[in-house]
Order: sequence, then C-alpha cells, then structure tokens
Amino acid sequence: MPATLLEWSVPAAILLCAIGLCAARLVGLNTLRWGYALACLGTGYAVMLVQANALSPYKQVVEDAFILGGVILACRALQARHRTQTPCYFDIAVLAASTAMVLVSVVLFASAKLETFFVQACCALVIWRTALSFARQVASTSDKVLVAAFLFIALVLTGQCILYLAATTPLLAAGEWRTSVWGTLIQYTGLLGSIVLTFAVFIATSRDAIDKYRRQAHTDALTGLLNRQGLGSFLAPDSGRPCSDGATSTALIMADIDNFKRINDVFGHPFGDMVLARFGALLRRAENARTCAARLGGEEFLLMLPAENLESATAIAERIRADFVAQRWAPHAPDSRFTASMGVTLLQAEEPFSSALKRADDLLYAAKRRGRNCTVSSDAPGATAYARSPFGNRVRRQSPAREHESRSARRG
Repeated sequence: MPATLLEWSVPAAILLCAIGLCAARLVGLNTLRWGYALACLGTGYAVMLVQANALSPYKQVVEDAFILGGVILACRALQARHRTQTPCYFDIAVLAASTAMVLVSVVLFASAKLETFFVQACCALVIWRTALSFARQVASTSDKVLVAAFLFIALVLTGQCILYLAATTPLLAAGEWRTSVWGTLIQYTGLLGSIVLTFAVFIATSRDAIDKYRRQAHTDALTGLLNRQGLGSFLAPDSGRPCSDGATSTALIMADIDNFKRINDVFGHPFGDMVLARFGALLRRAENARTCAARLGGEEFLLMLPAENLESATAIAERIRADFVAQRWAPHAPDSRFTASMGVTLLQAEEPFSSALKRADDLLYAAKRRGRNCTVSSDAPGATAYARSPFGNRVRRQSPAREHESRSARRG
C-alpha cells in the first residue's frame, strides 16, 4: 500500500527539524552536529515508507541503519560538549549487531515486530549509555536540559520495548506492519523524540551563547581577568560567591605596575599590553574556584582571596611581586626589569566592600610612596600597617592617610 501524505509528514517533520538545526549554525549556535543526526534519522524514516518489497531484506537493513546511525550521531554530539568522545568500536559493534538481528528477523522469521524490537532496543541501549555517562559530568543548566531530553527519549523507547514483549499482536506481514498500530507507534515515537531533542538543543545552545556573551562582557580581553562589570557581578548578593555577602573575612590585594606610563612611552603600547597580559597571568596563577582576580582599569589590578588571613595574603602578594620582577622581556627589552606595588588588607565580616577597597587603595599608595616595588599591608582601619621591602624585611609604619590627589597624578 502506498504511503499516505500523513505518513510522509513524519520524515518530513524530522528533516525540517534537521534543516532548522543546521540553519541555526549560521547565527552562531553550535547545532550542526545535531542537525546531521536528525537528517540521518529522518532519512531512515523516509526509506521506511518506500514500497520496494523486491529489495527485502536490504531495504530494512538500510532504513534501520539510518535510524540507529542518527541516534548514534546524536549521542556523539552530546559527548562532544565535554570533548569526551568514546571509542567508535562500541557504536560499530551495536550497529553490526542490529544489522545482524534485523536480517535474522526479516529473513528467518519474517517478523517486522521482531525487527522493530531489536532496532529500538539498540537505540535505547546507546541512549542510556550516553545519557548516564554524561549525567556524571553535568556542568551547566544546558547540560541538564539535554540530559533530561535524552533520558525522556530512552524511557519512551524502553517502555515501547517492554510493551512489544508483553502485548500480543496479530501476525502481520512486513508490508502490513507500517499501517498497523505498532508501525504507527514507531513512526510517531521517532517524531516525538526528534521534536523533544530539537527543542532541548535550541534551549541548551541558546543558553550557551548567552553565557558566552556574558563572559565576554565580564572579561577583560587583554588579560583574561574580570573587568569592573564582571567584578560587580561576582560580588552581587545573589551570585552565591563566598565573599558576596561579607559573612567571612576576605583578603584583598591591590596591585599596580610601577611606572607603567614610562613603559608605554619607551617601548610602545603593544609592549605595554604584553606587560599587562603577563602580570594578569601571574594573578590567574593564584586563582582557584573560590578566588577572584580583576583588572580594575589601566595598570591596576585586584585579587580577592576568601578565608585567607593577612599573613598568607601578604605572602601571596610578595610572591606575585617577586615573580613579576623576575620576568624576562627579550627581545624587546632584554635588560629591563619591571616592578609592581601591592596593598593588602582584609575585608572584615559585614564590612562594606567599598570601605575595604578604599583601604587597600590607600595601602597601595603607601607602597608607592615608599619607593615602589614593595607590599604594604594592614588588616583594619586605623591599624598599624606593615611594609615588606624587596629584601624581605618587615618595616612597621602607621596606617597611611590618603592624600587628595587625582589617580593619574599619584600612579606610576
């Protein structure tokens, strides 16, 4: 019996989903691999509707290979999100086993029901294996959306396999299977899975794109550190960061590259950008999941260290300062050594961040007044400040009073 227009709507809808996913790549969404998977799946469903009894069992082998191949491609697209592709031998083995079982079902038993059961079982096996493995590596809301979609499809396929085993069905010839309830069920299961997967992919990739642009907006392009906007987001009360609520003490390290204007004037702005990038790399080296490093503007940087005491934070600042002095700048400035000044303080529990940031800025300026290339630290307003010279000796000083000069006049 020739396929009706309604039956052709199933592969047509799946192929439209595939075209939509491929076209979304043109607007920057990472959906091309998903489009290939649905195109393969839709092709399998289209071949299923072709009337070619003389080509049996080759037609069944081809259609089922396309359907299972589409599922395998979708699973590999999911794995590609975390770059954890499994070896191809498992997929090849499942595809070979499915082909063998299809041949046995069609040639020996002339059973379309058995053929359908084996193909769906293989599809469910591949999806379960991929979804459960990927679920252990979920890192974002986008990942959760995709895992949920895969688990839903796997549950539907598994339920159908159980139904095929439990329910009694009349003996149908291969040509009659497509128009039966069971044949209709398998077609619309493929359509449902394709639509669910398409929506999940669009939601996930759209969120990925939004997160990407947000990271770009919050990141300083030169150093890879947070910019002021990113720092504000990091400190937002709803960010869930350990220092965002001020409930625990956090060490603040303010850093400024000494005589940076002279570096730009003598060696040029491209070289000055390289100096900034290298200093940013030193701060990133001190980062972990709980810390925050930011470029506040120009040559001024901030490093936040939750749950660090003043002594350990000062030691970290000294290590960064010493590492920066030790940098070599060949071939642009092989005989030059550049330095940085540091101000270190503690953001006390419940203290406004702006107050601690101002204190760290005052301590940084005190380091500038001491001759640069040193670290000055103090744990609270009005407390005694200490300066560490490049030779490691600790000099006791009173807390510096901020002088009323413009930032451009007192930095350098």
